[in-house]
Amino acid sequence: MIEYILQDETESAAWAGNFATTLKASNIVTFSGDLGSGKTFLCREIIRYFCGAQTNVSSPTFNLLQTYQNMNHEINGSGDGFTIYHFDLYRLKHSDEVFELGIEEAWYNNLCLIEWPEIIESILPKETIKIHLQVLEGNKRALSIGS
Repeated sequence: MIEYILQDETESAAWAGNFATTLKASNIVTFSGDLGSGKTFLCREIIRYFCGAQTNVSSPTFNLLQTYQNMNHEINGSGDGFTIYHFDLYRLKHSDEVFELGIEEAWYNNLCLIEWPEIIESILPKETIKIHLQVLEGNKRALSIGS
């Protein structure tokens, strides 16, 4: 497990941009932590890295899923664009509901960012990258990353 202390939003945005450079096709990244800990903020910064700084990234809380098409960076060496699937599973009541969102198809050669993954822990592939955020004093966040 790797741990970071992020001092503010500027440092969090920089971390997300650096982290995005390490991602590959079929990566699944989960984001857990309390409300307001920065899950959506990090997802937004990762999406903007791939799709452009002006990309309008909205929280998928109501819809449960937002997709974004990347044509700016190749992620799998093919030179092709790919889709980013941004899931927010906060409102799910049963893990079976995630299959209606097409999550298994999303895992194939796409980038999946999943907020509130606890309800589907049992079906996540073992190579899933897991990020946990914790609110500290002020704007500081503790971030741990593992698999």
